[in-house]
Amino acid sequence: MAADRRLLAREQARDLNQVSNLWRKLGHSPLSVQVYRRSALEILAAARVSDYRELSADRVVRLAVAFARRHHHRSPHRTRWRWLSVFRAFAWGLQQLGKPVGSVTLTRKPLESDPVIVAFVHYGRKLGRAERTLEVYERRLGDLRRFLLRRHAPWPVPRLIDLDHFLQRAAKAWKRTTVSGAATCFRVWLRFLFVTGRSKYDLASSVALPPSIAFPQPARSLPWKTVRQLGRGIDRSTPIGRRDYAQYLLLCAYGLSNAELITLKLDQIDWAAGILHIRRVKNSATVDLPLLPGVAKAIAVYLRHGRPNSLCRNVFIHHTIPFGPLGNATIGQRIRCWAERAAVQAPHLGVHLFRHSFATCQLERGTPLKVIGDLLGHRSCQSTRIYVRSALSRLRQLALPVPK
Repeated sequence: MAADRRLLAREQARDLNQVSNLWRKLGHSPLSVQVYRRSALEILAAARVSDYRELSADRVVRLAVAFARRHHHRSPHRTRWRWLSVFRAFAWGLQQLGKPVGSVTLTRKPLESDPVIVAFVHYGRKLGRAERTLEVYERRLGDLRRFLLRRHAPWPVPRLIDLDHFLQRAAKAWKRTTVSGAATCFRVWLRFLFVTGRSKYDLASSVALPPSIAFPQPARSLPWKTVRQLGRGIDRSTPIGRRDYAQYLLLCAYGLSNAELITLKLDQIDWAAGILHIRRVKNSATVDLPLLPGVAKAIAVYLRHGRPNSLCRNVFIHHTIPFGPLGNATIGQRIRCWAERAAVQAPHLGVHLFRHSFATCQLERGTPLKVIGDLLGHRSCQSTRIYVRSALSRLRQLALPVPK
């Protein structure tokens, strides 16, 4: 038995040395590789597995919490995060060596469903409500239920004063339209409780809706000269810089949203036909856009000389192990880096700022509003008309002379 353990330890040490060499080839510093090796040895010592398939993200998390408690660490969360990152990097290396390993994704526990909310969703389906609407209603009712349980308030028939407190607190963090949607959801909920006999009174009309103001302020946009200046803050000599430059051109050329950019797949680029198939996230529709030569060249340079080898089908991925898809906040953080390097001062920076600037610039050039709406994926011109207020040069041309 002792000889088997020693043989297993030597084999795992050999695997760790090979994976460490792969980490070095990726450009990790010697100190970073040393830290990863130390954590990987801790994981292997705590797991005591003979087959890497017995290692999974869920098991590593449990081992990390137990390790932190046993060694009296002040922050078990940091140990959990460090072990999980190292395990994913180690699993990636083992896969490159052709050795199977357990799942690297955490298993999410299913949310506890409330039977009354389930009945409400079934009732909504019978009435013909859209599935997307029912999903939003279910999420808002879950927020309300957790809020009431923390206050030890009655459920499922809430008191009006508790609803008011919830909406007042939500108004400090949510947009006006989001709060209005939540109030509408609670109206529908109270009507459902009355119709199904769960409530004696119909209190739906007692929930006040916040005033709805269409486009309370003009769209935030930057002059196109400033947008071009942001591109000077991208260092195209590095792999991450090549990725950033391809994203920058996509934002400038098509006004893509954040979700459309991070979910762009390799299969959506038709190189032979020169077409970019963009899937709109809001309505799941697909629009075909011409693949401009400059954009195609930037994407090709990134794919050939910048993108790490990964099984992920997303065009743009993380440059850290395990090379997964980008997060929702990644591109916004990179834009702030571009602005800092290019010495661009702007009160607001983000992906949507490119979208607003693209639409405003197109409108000032005389592009019809319907064409701009089609490019941005708007269902109606009502959503596109907000950019009319930010097209200042066009508005100045429409101004009448001041009477003397």
